[in-house]
Amino acid sequence: MADVRTPKKPSPTTESEGPYRMGFTWGRALAIGAVVAMVIFWVWIFSGAPKRTNPDYLEDRDYAAALEDQCQGLRDQLDELPNAADMTTQAQRADVLDDANVLVGQFIDEVEAAAPTSGDAAVSMKGWIADWRTYLGDREDYAARLRTQDNAQLLLSRSKFGDSVDKTIQVFTQVNDIPACDTPGDVG
Repeated sequence: MADVRTPKKPSPTTESEGPYRMGFTWGRALAIGAVVAMVIFWVWIFSGAPKRTNPDYLEDRDYAAALEDQCQGLRDQLDELPNAADMTTQAQRADVLDDANVLVGQFIDEVEAAAPTSGDAAVSMKGWIADWRTYLGDREDYAARLRTQDNAQLLLSRSKFGDSVDKTIQVFTQVNDIPACDTPGDVG
């Protein structure tokens, strides 16, 4: 008969047999490899190595500089018009806005005439010009409503990206470092 009062002593285990054994196992190798891979991945990300240029970035920097000069010319012309704060009636404001809209329309036509006709720059410029045309339409609508509605406000269309059209124009100017090409603040 077996003695039930005395517990059996466990057999002595060596370090190589226990759960804390040291040495090579496939599980440990995979865990170490995964940690090392994650560290390398994040170092690569934070180094900026995968950074790509924005698709709207104009590679021809001479063209971008010329474009900014055109934009500054528009701003200078708009600055010569009477200030909206000096207008006493909405109809007077609408008349000045009509003059400004003619200048904006001419600007858009000039930009379109000089825009690249092939490559990524042509695609980017086509979209940006379309945004400017939409913005001009919104300005013209505002001028018309100034004559018929009390307290009329400039209402901006949404771009295909969900933002107001002036935001997409602004993003293009920021990407290309041409701040003068942002929408003018003359509407007030």
